[in-house]
Amino acid sequence: MKSLKLTTKLALINTIATVVLVSLVLGVTYLYFYKMAMRPVLEDFSNPGRFVTVISTPFGKQYIVLRWDVYVADLEEKAVINDPFGIGLINEVGLKKIENRYFYMTSVQSLIIGKEITPVIRFLENIRKLFVIAILFLALGVTILSYFLTRKNVRELKEFISQIESLGGSDVTKRVDITPKTYELKELVQKFNELMERIERSYKAQESFVSAVSHELRTPVATLLGYVNMLKRWGLRDENVLRESVEAIEESSREIKQIIENMLLIARVENLTQENIELREFCEDLINQKFKNRNSEPVDIEVQGEGIMRTNKEGLGIIFTILLDNALTHGAPPYLIDIKNNQIAVVNHGEKIPEELIPKIFERFFKGEKSNGTGLGLYIANEIAKKLSLEIKVESTEEKTVFKIVKN
Repeated sequence: MKSLKLTTKLALINTIATVVLVSLVLGVTYLYFYKMAMRPVLEDFSNPGRFVTVISTPFGKQYIVLRWDVYVADLEEKAVINDPFGIGLINEVGLKKIENRYFYMTSVQSLIIGKEITPVIRFLENIRKLFVIAILFLALGVTILSYFLTRKNVRELKEFISQIESLGGSDVTKRVDITPKTYELKELVQKFNELMERIERSYKAQESFVSAVSHELRTPVATLLGYVNMLKRWGLRDENVLRESVEAIEESSREIKQIIENMLLIARVENLTQENIELREFCEDLINQKFKNRNSEPVDIEVQGEGIMRTNKEGLGIIFTILLDNALTHGAPPYLIDIKNNQIAVVNHGEKIPEELIPKIFERFFKGEKSNGTGLGLYIANEIAKKLSLEIKVESTEEKTVFKIVKN
């Protein structure tokens, strides 16, 4: 069946399944009719004394046949006692077919007693033929009906496949544009278009990201090359030029390194596993590892509250680290980590973020007026949060600025 078309396969499968099921039902029905038709015969033979009486006399056995329509033979005597059917001596029991007639024979001691049951067997044969014909017509009808119904449905599937082929692979903006009548195919088209939308968003985001990163790397790379040329020309003779060039090269190298690391951060969280995280212990561990001594000075960060969040530990760690680093860089003490179930709030008491800038701070390469970073930190935090079904909310007043990591 591997080489058959889908339409033919489905029609054959439906036909086979229907025929098997109907055959079982009709087979059970036939057995019921057989049992009901044979019951009077078996009941009739349950008392052989109603057919013949054998009397032993000094002159031998004497037989009194009580019914003329019953066959009686004595195997010991090898004699036919009563044979209204003209079938001769019979020495076997059970259902017997002689010419075109049917007889049922049973034995009682040395006697063979029989009776013609041709009408009963003919009735059962007619039922069996009727059932066989019904199964054949049913199989034919189901095959034809299944074929045409399946072909109608498969036509929509073929159209779906044809449109997929027309997409090619170079244009991710195209969608399958059909309106199927079947629920399953409608769902398939919907899921496929949703997949294409995700691919398009991912493709455009990657394209935009690569383009933007390439543009962003041009400046530090150009700076590196410029100062390398300065070193070649005057660096060996002028100590000030040497010192300035080394410092500029070091700064540019750090900037390039940070941009590359930020790119790798996004790539690392594509496949994420979920687990229940004790938020207080989690935050305290990260603070001790990364922020205990910032720029060789102790940092006072208060952690309050308890809570649990089910998410990816590495991804949440990256988000929390970026937000806290952002608070320490651009904010002012006191610094507070406020924890609840499914929520971490990073609080600082620095300057207010203008309301019109809040939607922009998560954009790629956005930098504030006083920022010396790459403009990728909050963008990366927000992108990872989306992948983890988390949301970063920002509230900023004259008194404090709060970045909240919230589980949706």
